[in-house]
Amino acid sequence: MYFAGLPGLFAATVIYFILKMLLQRRAKSFQKAGIKLMTEERYREAAAMFEAGYRYFSERRWTDRYRAISMLDYSGMDWREIMLANMATNLAMAGDRERAIELYQHCLELYPESRLAKPALRFLTAGADG
Repeated sequence: MYFAGLPGLFAATVIYFILKMLLQRRAKSFQKAGIKLMTEERYREAAAMFEAGYRYFSERRWTDRYRAISMLDYSGMDWREIMLANMATNLAMAGDRERAIELYQHCLELYPESRLAKPALRFLTAGADG
């Protein structure tokens, strides 16, 4: 079987690696842009960038769920979890403590063992109980 004059397996491999590169680039673009804004202390803008990343991965769950195959990347943490926690961190840095707490709690609802949300939530709520 041939595709565009190339043997099928070769064509499929080329298409796979092109898609992999595009997915990785898109995924990392949110993270890279958000971190750049963080280093410039533009926390609200960074939070908005991470929110866009969270929405992107929420609308395309398969890219996150199967990223070991689709992007040859498996860090053990979903991109959605990373984006959500980074959004909360930036809102906390911008002074919006209550919204940050809400987002960390939401992160823990989605990812009960989140290594990002658990300590951050403990830190933000320390002293609030008494």
